Parts: sequence; structure tokens; C-alpha cells
Amino acid sequence: MNEESRQQARQFLQPGEHLIAACSHELGPGVPTPPESMLAPPEPPDLQRRIEARLPRPLRQLAKSRGLDPRRSRPAAAADAADRMPDALDGLGSRATHGTSMEGGWESAAGHFVIGRANVRGSLTCVLALTDRRWFGLSDVSPLWQTTPVMKQFWEVPRSAVAAVRANPTGALQMGRMDIEFTDGSWVALLATAPAHARPFAAASARYR
Repeated sequence: MNEESRQQARQFLQPGEHLIAACSHELGPGVPTPPESMLAPPEPPDLQRRIEARLPRPLRQLAKSRGLDPRRSRPAAAADAADRMPDALDGLGSRATHGTSMEGGWESAAGHFVIGRANVRGSLTCVLALTDRRWFGLSDVSPLWQTTPVMKQFWEVPRSAVAAVRANPTGALQMGRMDIEFTDGSWVALLATAPAHARPFAAASARYR
């Protein structure tokens, strides 16, 4: 198993909790992108927060209002839909090439996983961890210029919420594919960053169900 991923996961263990397995991964090809209206607003950079804090209150409110939130603005919602059109077309092409990569709506357990992952707006590569109590996901949120990863937890569920992890290699492009199946019947495909880690991770999760 990836030792770097295990070390990153250990930083988020609760007192008395034991790490069973951890695996660096990306979303499988064709996993849909959640609508922007379902995501939390992005956090402003530290520099922007410091500048806004020094502004008089009227200017601070004006600065915050310059960004249109698609959850409150029809024009912004229309612009968001237009921006997402190429992603939708790419998703159709990816599903035609690679098959289905997710089952279940955004209210399903798989949907909550994908939304939580998108909310951190971090790197494409994340870490999925299993302990003797729960599953949780981490994402690197460090700026591009920083070489040391800064991990942030984006998701967690009890161990009982995951029904199975199945190593499911598909063709040359998905050798490290793992299907995470939830007890509500939904599932999502992930790709182990190192394809050789997919089967050991699935086997470790099976031993502790």
C-alpha cells in the first residue's frame, strides 16, 4: 500500500482509531461534475481576505457582491449552465468510451462523496482511507507553487456505509479502477494513482467489513 498515503491519513486519525488501508486515487473517467449550485462557494485566498479585512464596510460588501452566485442569481445560473455544456459533452464521450462510472443521484451516498470531493477544490489526486471506525477522504489543497502537500478532509462515513470495494480493471486506461459500492445501492468508480495498489486496497477493505 502507498506509504505516503498512509502517513497523510494518519494525521487525521481520531484518538484510539487504527488505520487499515489508504490509497491515492483520482475519479474514474466519466464521473459527472456536480452542478455549481450544489457546491459551497470557494474560499477566497489569504491575500484577498487580508485586503478585504482592511476595506471600509461598504467597499467590503461591494467587493463580495461582484461575484455572482448561481444559487441566487438567474444570470449567473445561465452562465454556469453554458460553461458546463462542454463538460456534459465530454462526459457523454467518456461514458461511451469507458462505460458508466457512477450510479445514483446527487442525494445518494456516491453523490455526496463526489460533491464533498468537488467542494475542496483541491488537486485531482486524493487519498481514500479506511480505519476500524470509518471511511474518509483527503485532498491536497496546497497552492500550485508549494511542493509540500497540505491535506484537507472532504468526506467521511461510518464503515457500515460502504458495502464493498471491488478492483475492476477495465482496459489499458483503467488498470487501477476500483468501484466503491455504498449500502444505498449507489457506487462510484475511482482510479488508484498506482494501478498496482487497487487490488491490495480492495482486499484490505474486504477483510475488515
